[in-house]
Amino acid sequence: MSRNLSLHSVFLHYARVTVGCVALAGLAACASGARTGAMTASVAPDQIVGDTSPVKKAIAVGIVTGGDDTNPLWTSQVSNANFKTALEDSLALSVLKGDAGAPYTLNAKLVSLHQPFAGFDMTVTSTVEYSLLAAGKPAPVMQETVVTPYTANFGEAFVAGERLRLANEGAMRENIKEAIARLIKAGQPGGALAVPAPAKTAAAQ
Repeated sequence: MSRNLSLHSVFLHYARVTVGCVALAGLAACASGARTGAMTASVAPDQIVGDTSPVKKAIAVGIVTGGDDTNPLWTSQVSNANFKTALEDSLALSVLKGDAGAPYTLNAKLVSLHQPFAGFDMTVTSTVEYSLLAAGKPAPVMQETVVTPYTANFGEAFVAGERLRLANEGAMRENIKEAIARLIKAGQPGGALAVPAPAKTAAAQ
């Protein structure tokens, strides 16, 4: 009798473990895409644009490509629509975003989103090519490739799918933040977008 009870207990134990694993696997499989708000870059103290900067309220977001919609049965991805909105919101927070008639248009291409297959701590690296066009000029006035990693720790989310989404969002947020820093720097004296100082006249010399 005791032997039968022992076997029954072992069976119940393994049954519970199996059910638990299946449940966890199901939770991990329900992937969700990177959220706009979580990809939006906040304003850093060293990224305050000056009142006389040529990029202040001067950049409209144009074409955003390279993203993918998320399949709930696969892995978290970054959609073009959410990336574009996050980029626009980030530019607005940094006082760089202009209206449709802005002198500059910023295009972005998500070249790659390098994701781990599995892991307790998940690091995602985003690579984005940014191209800034000036009104009336066919060639870009500024082109930058930004590569940024971000690690989501196990403590941030128990389910692997959620950790991957957090890592995606962090990698994109840091990417946008770095792109904005480069745009602001380009608008500073000596930068690629700085307005040249007027030439001195013969009398002034």
